[in-house]
Amino acid sequence: MTGNEKERGRQLLATVRQGMEVVDSDGTRIGTVARIEGGHLKILRIDQEPRNAHQFVSPELIHSVDGRVRLSRSWDELRRLWAHDEFAKHHNLRPHI
Repeated sequence: MTGNEKERGRQLLATVRQGMEVVDSDGTRIGTVARIEGGHLKILRIDQEPRNAHQFVSPELIHSVDGRVRLSRSWDELRRLWAHDEFAKHHNLRPHI
């Protein structure tokens, strides 16, 4: 990830609002934005149990924001990535795959 990509992700993160739909690179709905926390996007994933569990998304994964948040990876890629997410491990979040 280049410095430009990280900066672009941080700029896009600033445009995200609570309740926005979050989709993968194919347009598949992943969940909704809970809030911005610790410089990361915190989302409620549609597949998570318990329902109050959250997923943290680093800003580098945000591709665009246009009424919804589109991530730069497919649903399968995101689940694999989140299974080994250091941010989630640091915050004692168990992966949901």
